[in-house]
Amino acid sequence: MTEWTMTTYDGRAFVLPTPLAWRLEYGLGSPCDSFWVKVLWTAGQEDLLADGTRMTVTRRGETLFTGVVDECRCQWSEEGATAEITGRGMQALLLDNQAEAADYGLATLGEILRNYVTPYGISLAGAVTLPGAAGFSVSSGQSCWGVVYDFARYHAGVTPRFDRRGRLVLSPWADGTPIPLDGDAPVTETVWRVKRYGVLSQVTVKDVSGWNRQVIENTGFKARGGRCSRVILLPRKTGYQARRYNGQFQLNRSAAELTQVEVTVAIPFAAWPGDLVNLTRAGWRKNGVYRVRESRVEMDQRGCATTLTLCAPDAVL
Repeated sequence: MTEWTMTTYDGRAFVLPTPLAWRLEYGLGSPCDSFWVKVLWTAGQEDLLADGTRMTVTRRGETLFTGVVDECRCQWSEEGATAEITGRGMQALLLDNQAEAADYGLATLGEILRNYVTPYGISLAGAVTLPGAAGFSVSSGQSCWGVVYDFARYHAGVTPRFDRRGRLVLSPWADGTPIPLDGDAPVTETVWRVKRYGVLSQVTVKDVSGWNRQVIENTGFKARGGRCSRVILLPRKTGYQARRYNGQFQLNRSAAELTQVEVTVAIPFAAWPGDLVNLTRAGWRKNGVYRVRESRVEMDQRGCATTLTLCAPDAVL
């Protein structure tokens, strides 16, 4: 049984009544982790819920989710007084806060954390060493999360994400033996999805003068009728190789959206984002090893289930 603990802005903590239904959604930065829970509530104590700012979900002593409360909805109906509370993971604090424009001759991990992460009460999951980024720029209006993502993913090749305790993870994948999703696993549904919307066929990267430009194409997608282009404006000092890499990176990241597999398993917390799974289903032509991109765990009157969104192990996320 999961235990939902809400903490108020002034540090009071209280456990919610046993939920009628709940949903926990985990991702790798986009979309942000999120939660929804519905509980019976005692009329007249709505102000206590309104003071809540953080939510922690645990199960048998293990932390399953840590996040911020976005909305509380109290309602009265035939089923009695109920409350529905929704929110997001701790990444929301970086998404909701904008950074000031800045240029760094050499941006270090320490500077990035000090300026865009720790001011919002977020800690690092473990000690890491990432290379500095020369000529690193922060654009006006960019979110703090966007700054962290660009530094870690584009310059260091590491997918930034948050763990279940609300800490920022900046380490590479710790790939182990893939989790088997074979005939013994309680898989209730498998879906193969092709989504062309948002996949880029061409990226043009240029500097502010407009004279220095690079055009990079996803020739395979373009040959299959893809027509979606973007223009990226970079500082004048950005070199040829950096411009080309930036464009290719954007193409590769959008290409990860084209094909996905969705698997529903009739158990809670079947796998976590970043895990490798080995999908082996009789009569299924898309068997193989995949990486979990998103995990959605739900509980209602029908029981618990996990829906996994899978992508290629080497997809740019």
